[in-house]
Amino acid sequence: KFDLVAHNKLTNKSIGIEISFQVTTNSVIERKAQNAQNRQELAHKYEHRVAYVIDGSGNFQRKNAINTILKYRDITVNFSE
Repeated sequence: KFDLVAHNKLTNKSIGIEISFQVTTNSVIERKAQNAQNRQELAHKYEHRVAYVIDGSGNFQRKNAINTILKYRDITVNFSE
C-alpha cells in the first residue's frame, strides 16, 4: 500500500507515492525508510515506480532515513530554498 497511486491506463503502469509532510517526534519518515527497499523491489518486479514527497523540517533532521529513501526511489520531490 502507498499513500497515493497514479495509474496510466495506456501503459498499464503505476507509480506508488509516499508522502511525509509533518514535523513530528514520531518515526514516520524512519518507517518509510525501512520499507523503501522492499517497496522499490516489488514495484520494479511489475515494472512500476516509487516516488517520495518529503517536506517538513522534522524529516530533514532525520538524515539517515532520508538517505535510505534516496537510495531506493525512482523520483523524489522535496522542499528546498
